[in-house]
Amino acid sequence: MADPKLESSKKKPAGDVVFSVSQIAEYISRKMFSDPFLSTVKVVGEVTNLGYSSVGHAYFTLKDENAMLDCIVYDYKQHADMEVISDGALLEISGRISFYRKNASVHLIVETAVLGGIGDLYARFERTKQKLFQEGLFDEVHKKPLPEFPLRIGVVTSPSGAVLHDIINVSTRRFDGIHITVYPVPVQGIDAAPRICRGIAYFNEKANVDVIVVARGGGSFEDLAPFNEESVARAVYSSEIPVVSAVGHETDYSLCDMAADLRAPTPSAAAELVVREKRALLDALETQKKTLLEALINLFDSRDTQLRRLKSAVSAHALRLMLGRAEEALNASMRLMQNSLTNTFDRHEMRLERYRDRLEDLSPMRVLDRGFAIVRSQEGIVTSAAKTADEMEIEFSDGRIEVTRKRESNG
Repeated sequence: MADPKLESSKKKPAGDVVFSVSQIAEYISRKMFSDPFLSTVKVVGEVTNLGYSSVGHAYFTLKDENAMLDCIVYDYKQHADMEVISDGALLEISGRISFYRKNASVHLIVETAVLGGIGDLYARFERTKQKLFQEGLFDEVHKKPLPEFPLRIGVVTSPSGAVLHDIINVSTRRFDGIHITVYPVPVQGIDAAPRICRGIAYFNEKANVDVIVVARGGGSFEDLAPFNEESVARAVYSSEIPVVSAVGHETDYSLCDMAADLRAPTPSAAAELVVREKRALLDALETQKKTLLEALINLFDSRDTQLRRLKSAVSAHALRLMLGRAEEALNASMRLMQNSLTNTFDRHEMRLERYRDRLEDLSPMRVLDRGFAIVRSQEGIVTSAAKTADEMEIEFSDGRIEVTRKRESNG
């Protein structure tokens, strides 16, 4: 049914009539709906930006080298033949063109989809991914761990837009005093890939950051193309500084993500993964402090209990311990006395030996050995001629003889 206001406007010049936005949108929608060419069309193109709504619809963009067309599949899961729809797929789609009045957008309502191959851009992506995979650039063994407490972060991204703002905001909120250095690059277009590579190389040459974040916001598969370049993947892989990749949305996976040491679903998430929250860190330290203090208290209590038991055991055997100590002291004193007596006996024995030697030197027998003799009478040893007797005995060193005194003549 035609709009009366629009029908009546045919009688007047268009410049004399003022329409509401809704009227114009309604008019375009009806024109497109009534156009037999647009009611049933077949379109060939490459799928990109495939996504799903919470109510079960699928949305994607169909593109060729010159244009793009938004598409929608209602109740996607109810159509088994729609499984051929995937990013990079080249499809032949049948459906009808619809005009969505609320945002003045044109959609292709998909009714059937037939696989026609893989688009050039997606095919190139798959070839490069397979090549780098076979070379081992995506192996977990090459992934470097992130520093636990980074203080300097290098960011390779566009200086304009919300990405950089989100990274700075989240990082400084989580840990004040963090230092962020930005290497500005375009994140799409032909200059993006070489500039991204130079940004990564810059931070490695300067060695002035602890971790590098390569980031950009969401976009189409074509918008993310620089991050699927082989040169970017190799630059990320070759970085000696750990690299975190935060490219696109959570469902987007680029070669940059695969080569990075850590992939973050969004730039904000990258900041959360890289920068530990200061408050949480302080709380963790406080918890560790309390745990350590409790452990020390428990240890002291345990040792105090053991000490009390030992004291009780010692008190119960105090007399035996005292007697044992007294016995040890007595034994020690006896050993000292024995040693003292032994030393004293040894000294006296040495002195007596010296005296014995002296007495032997003074012994008459030693004199006799030198040729002397001892003359004895019944009165004893004769020491002078006046005391000689008639009968005497002379002792030599080797024996004795008896002699008779011969009287001296007067003449």
